[in-house]
Amino acid sequence: MFLNMAITLYTSRIILKYLGIEDYGIYNVVGGLVSMFSLISGSLSNSVSRFITFELGRGNEQKLRKIFSISVLIHIILSGIIFLAVESIGVWFLNAHMNINDTRINAANWVLQFSLFTFIVNIISVPYNAIIIAYEKMKAFAYVSILEVTLKLIAVYLLIISPIDRLIMYSFLLFLIAVLLRMIYGIYCKTHFNECTIRWTWNKDIIMEMSQFAGWNFLGSLANIFKTQGVNILVNIFHGATLNAAQGIATQINNAVQSFSENFMTALNPQIIKNYANGDINKSLNMVKVGARLSFYLMFLLSFPILCETSFILKLWLQDFPLYTIIFTKLTLIYILIEVLSKPIITIINASGRIRAYQLGISILLVLNFPISFLVLKLGYAPSSIYIISILIAISAFLFRTYILHKQCNIPYLRFLYEVLSRPILITIIAIIIQKILSFIQADIERIILTFTGGIIFILISIIFVGLNSQERNILKDLLHKKRITNDYNKIR
Repeated sequence: MFLNMAITLYTSRIILKYLGIEDYGIYNVVGGLVSMFSLISGSLSNSVSRFITFELGRGNEQKLRKIFSISVLIHIILSGIIFLAVESIGVWFLNAHMNINDTRINAANWVLQFSLFTFIVNIISVPYNAIIIAYEKMKAFAYVSILEVTLKLIAVYLLIISPIDRLIMYSFLLFLIAVLLRMIYGIYCKTHFNECTIRWTWNKDIIMEMSQFAGWNFLGSLANIFKTQGVNILVNIFHGATLNAAQGIATQINNAVQSFSENFMTALNPQIIKNYANGDINKSLNMVKVGARLSFYLMFLLSFPILCETSFILKLWLQDFPLYTIIFTKLTLIYILIEVLSKPIITIINASGRIRAYQLGISILLVLNFPISFLVLKLGYAPSSIYIISILIAISAFLFRTYILHKQCNIPYLRFLYEVLSRPILITIIAIIIQKILSFIQADIERIILTFTGGIIFILISIIFVGLNSQERNILKDLLHKKRITNDYNKIR
């Protein structure tokens, strides 16, 4: 993860330098246009991951084989549907309504094509990735991630010496990397898991069961598209590709930092689902509470220096960057710190399979990002206002998810909120006090050194003695002695 973050941040700087702000913005918004069609695949992907992990937890190998084979077949069919949709609707929207300079519209069309092919390759990989996660073979993800960032580093070097249009070249190289990774995951799964032998079968009961789950997830995926890519397109229409570049930079920083909590949850999610499948709901709930707090702490440790010294870090990293990048970065990190608390709750709600009421409510909340953002941009408010809207809606979404969990598992609502939020709020207050003290230091170098050393160390100590309870501190000691995380969580009762 550290290697991934370092190379990602370095390559982002080089890409911005050699593509230029406008082309970087074009890649961000056009790639997002393709991602809009993930509303079709996202709901099904969640369904596949849930059903594979659930059946593995129940030990039903025969049904697991059928689910995997049917999932591969469905994703191949889905790829064809998305291909037709992008080649018709996507191409039309790009050429008719996107705010892109006429001299770059041809390059933007090539970006659209390669982004589409990359997206399709990733869709076909979903069942294979899901089964690796279900078996908790995280080492495989670690090695492939290292290979991925290494290949992207090579791609950046080829971009520098490329004799052809760099924007087109970059899109093509990312497509090649996606194909190679897809082949590696496929070979790994076929050699390690018996379930990955595809048998072309069509089981109506399994398809109906997965389709019902995916159908309700579809609403959440649709709302997420409006929240992210829909808002990106609004920014493009009102402010052009330059501001999309600022969004892209903020997103790169966010992705690099968020990967730590995401990888932690990737390791924890199968355990939450398997314990729920086995009927041990109390254990799943305890893992949800611990997972929410630890995910927040991981994000907060990495976000703190960036939030304190955003301007210095961006100047050191990029030297030159678009307007609004600083505020976009800060608000994006704040949004993710709130959103990360919801991740384990989403996992256990999906594990229950009773998601109709949840998806109806959360979809209404998330989709509000789009019309409210349109309204504030239309009224002439600053572009940063769209991030403030996202933060407020993220808080509302967390409270709603907790309410659904309260209804499904019959847990005390306010007590659950207290157990999840009280310690992270204390850590946040301590960090704000530290930041205020450091802000009195006038010399930039001294302040930055203290922020990156003393500030982080003090917050880490605060997390250990304030953010964790005695049981969790014991778990941390065991983790440092290299005990398996699954055994450690068994101690939480």
